Amino acid sequence: MFADERKARIAQHVLAHQRATVSELAQMFQASESTIRRDLQELEEQGVLRRTHGGAVAKEIAAFEPTWSEKRIQNQEAKMHIAALALELVRPGQVVLLDAGTTTYELARQWRHEGVTVVTNSLDIASELRSRRELELVLLGGQFRAKTGAFVGPFAERMLDELHVDIAFLGANGVDFRGFTTPNPQEAAVKRAMVRCADRAVLVADRTKLDQIAFVRVATWDEIDTWISDGPLPEGEWRRWQAEAEVEFICEREDGGVRG
Repeated sequence: MFADERKARIAQHVLAHQRATVSELAQMFQASESTIRRDLQELEEQGVLRRTHGGAVAKEIAAFEPTWSEKRIQNQEAKMHIAALALELVRPGQVVLLDAGTTTYELARQWRHEGVTVVTNSLDIASELRSRRELELVLLGGQFRAKTGAFVGPFAERMLDELHVDIAFLGANGVDFRGFTTPNPQEAAVKRAMVRCADRAVLVADRTKLDQIAFVRVATWDEIDTWISDGPLPEGEWRRWQAEAEVEFICEREDGGVRG
């Protein structure tokens, strides 16, 4: 197969499947991984795709921000598993912060704890928890983003700067080897303030977010204490990252147990 033909087919595959790994492409096109990396570099320079650590994603992913309703129906089972594991970390008497997002909304939907104060910038989460008399609910103010149901901006950030919480659960649009990202700068700023005010910052993100890079970086891994996902990380670079990273990784094993 000629190089130009291979690159054209690589581009078609990535665009059709939204993402691909170097090892997957090397096996598919019977080429070395170094050859595939060079192809991906050239395709990125042409503006066809975006390279990630270990592969590539379709360029549209980086800029696209789905609405709350669109995200709500995606990977629902994974979000349910993540929420159940996350709630195991909550203890009576704590102050818990829930970032605006569909995975954190699932925590609110499954909420079972008493004697806890919940802080959120999500109108949907506040609505879900408003009738729970066994908890104290604090809703952050600010500019309302209808697309995600989140309160953002200087008012929300200023409120967070005055708070101290025991644990913060944060969602993400993309997760890579540097940390996690989100499409909107205002939401990224609020998430950063959430990380700053928390004793324990917990990322709740399923494996479909792997190797996705959204517009704005929220935090690097040295700022995150725990990552809860829906299953083990893929073999290869992500497993090596897990072995070396100083981040607690929690997921549900295939046999129903919990893997740390």
